[in-house]
Amino acid sequence: MMKISLVLLVLITSYNYGIAGPWFQKSDFGGDARHRASSFSIGTRGYIGLGHINSGVDVDYEDFWQYDPASDAWSQIANYPLGRCFHATQFVIGSIAYVGTGRLENGSFTKQFFAYDPQTNIWSPIADYPGLARRGAVAFTLNGKGFVGTGQTTSGNSVDFYEYNPLSNTWLAKANLPGSPRTSSVAFSIDAFGYVGTGQTNMGSVNDFYEYDPVLNLWTIKANVGTITRQEATGFVVNGMGYIGTGDDFSSGNNFGDFWEYDRILNTWTQIETFSGTARRYLTSLVIGDRAYVGTGTNGTNFKDYWMFDQILSVLSRKMKEIDVLAFPNPTYELVTFELGELPEYISPMNIELEIVSISGAIVLKEKFENTQLKINTSAFGKGMFIYRLSHKGEVFYSNKLLLTN
Repeated sequence: MMKISLVLLVLITSYNYGIAGPWFQKSDFGGDARHRASSFSIGTRGYIGLGHINSGVDVDYEDFWQYDPASDAWSQIANYPLGRCFHATQFVIGSIAYVGTGRLENGSFTKQFFAYDPQTNIWSPIADYPGLARRGAVAFTLNGKGFVGTGQTTSGNSVDFYEYNPLSNTWLAKANLPGSPRTSSVAFSIDAFGYVGTGQTNMGSVNDFYEYDPVLNLWTIKANVGTITRQEATGFVVNGMGYIGTGDDFSSGNNFGDFWEYDRILNTWTQIETFSGTARRYLTSLVIGDRAYVGTGTNGTNFKDYWMFDQILSVLSRKMKEIDVLAFPNPTYELVTFELGELPEYISPMNIELEIVSISGAIVLKEKFENTQLKINTSAFGKGMFIYRLSHKGEVFYSNKLLLTN
């Protein structure tokens, strides 16, 4: 395969015909532009609410909105029962979301938590968070329990963590996060482990990253996130890969648009496609199926734009840049074989479609792969230069030239 790849490098120059994504702009968030909002997903719906603006005049929010990716539409749901609040944290267990802590409109921090049931559209109080009231905490879910920690309290930044059990409606103290006390970090879970990284400390922004084992109640330091320190970033997990991006280097400092992918098995970070929206801090994120959705945030101007990140398209696009797609022989006059390189286990070749397009834009062939190899008879297409392109669920991730001769 490597010999064929080297030959293709000589014969073919990559041609970016119709390649899209992996970032796609969707309908704007249904509420006002804002930052320090809260977001989560339950089933096939996403939710964003709370937050504030503080450019010239302070406005805090209590509204929550539901996003339907199928219709790309927003609808307002029940307001947060505690009233106007921002910089809260959230986690989801089963079909119930839990939102709590944060800063209230009167300037005080809270330790109250509420459960949201989308079936009834009702918020219900649960046991208060047992640590100090705070804002800017993080949370993740493991084994049917929520884990909440870090954040800013009236005594400064914190490192404490607590586990919430929804069956008993109780909190249990867990091991503190190692490293500096912090706020505005990123947290998520992958498989049986929780992860926390980046954030604002008393010494400035950081890019350290830690893994939590709930069985051992133990934190382990992992590879740093990317090449720069950051705080007020966002993060999510799709198909077992972690992602952290955007944020800034200090409060109201240099805003970032870069994103990094974390491989838990290899303990490595790889830079991926930059966020297509304006660089910012306090971007919110959530995951529905195998796609992430991000929006709101600020760079001094508050945003309400909303974007979808197609993780599979991102992975495929990067793989194909390594010449893992082969078309041979090329040039050809009758038969050509298209071969895919090794795909991640969650990507089926049956969801990948081949199109051959003339230079005039006419599609002369459209056919799906059944496995990683597809043989095509091109004798009926005529001679000349064509474009072949590959798409996954309708989105093009690779294209190149195909020369047909007599």
